[in-house]
Amino acid sequence: MRNHLLQGLLAIALIGASRGQAPASKPIPRTAEGKPDFQGFWTVPYVPNMAQGKEDSVPYTDRGRAAFQNHDSKDDPTSFCWYPGVPRIMQSPYPVQIVQTPEYFVILFEYMRLWRAVPLNGRPHPPNMEPSFMGDSTGHWEGDTLVVDTTNLKDAPWTWLDTAGHQHSDVLHVIERFERRPDNIAYEYTVDDPKMYSKPWTLQRTITPLKFNPALGELIEYSCTENNKDVQHLISNKPNAKP
Repeated sequence: MRNHLLQGLLAIALIGASRGQAPASKPIPRTAEGKPDFQGFWTVPYVPNMAQGKEDSVPYTDRGRAAFQNHDSKDDPTSFCWYPGVPRIMQSPYPVQIVQTPEYFVILFEYMRLWRAVPLNGRPHPPNMEPSFMGDSTGHWEGDTLVVDTTNLKDAPWTWLDTAGHQHSDVLHVIERFERRPDNIAYEYTVDDPKMYSKPWTLQRTITPLKFNPALGELIEYSCTENNKDVQHLISNKPNAKP
């Protein structure tokens, strides 16, 4: 009798212990090749100011600080419908679609119907490439983390780092790291520009699944036409600017 009682108490204790255990972590989605699967529609967090209220923490050089302090918001390159560049496009308030193959990581942007097709073979950047708005990107895997390296980007006045007016030079080098989590993407990017910043400037964001609106498509049309006629109405925000 006593043995049956002890066995019953032990069984109850084991059930209670199992209920108190944390649930097993949810696995991340993977492709048929076993790589983390980033495919789907995503919301990229809008970050108009990379400093996010911590301007004193920005590792400026003297040139970088002067460029930020003397910029004029009416000169924002995107007001002329120019492509935002990297990393700014990854901080814009528009959804994206990611398409992934063993050879390419493709980001389709609602913003101006742009795309980034990143080869995943770690190939070197083209020598003597003419700088462009979106630059040249090449990717490789570090374990389960996708690393994207981008160079050959146009500098001011063609592109800024963000809406707040943080600037970059012609030697800008951007390193992005994408880590797939069960329910989102951990996104980290580093701005490496020794002319404007005394050390690499690294920030983290979380990319979340897009919440669908049944009245809209996943990505809708976005048109911005160069030679914007409204630019003449923009108002300078420089303290010494004349009206």
